[in-house]
Amino acid sequence: MVPVIIKTVPAGDFEEISIHMPDWKTKFLSLALQGKHIKYYVHTMPTIPKDIFAELRGMRYFDLILEGECRQHFLIPRSD
Repeated sequence: MVPVIIKTVPAGDFEEISIHMPDWKTKFLSLALQGKHIKYYVHTMPTIPKDIFAELRGMRYFDLILEGECRQHFLIPRSD
């Protein structure tokens, strides 16, 4: 997964994911497999499980990190 620092929140609809959601791991993997735009905060998703990280990397997701608020991440699949 390619990390990129961004200055503003990217446009578009993002599905938020958190470890506090029921069945969060299944939902996260499902969103990744569907190529959805995902957002999360480090305090509610401190680490990404290895299997999900592998899917994100395999689908060539970008990890957009908001400058000045590095705890907020936006995951977007590459579109080429």
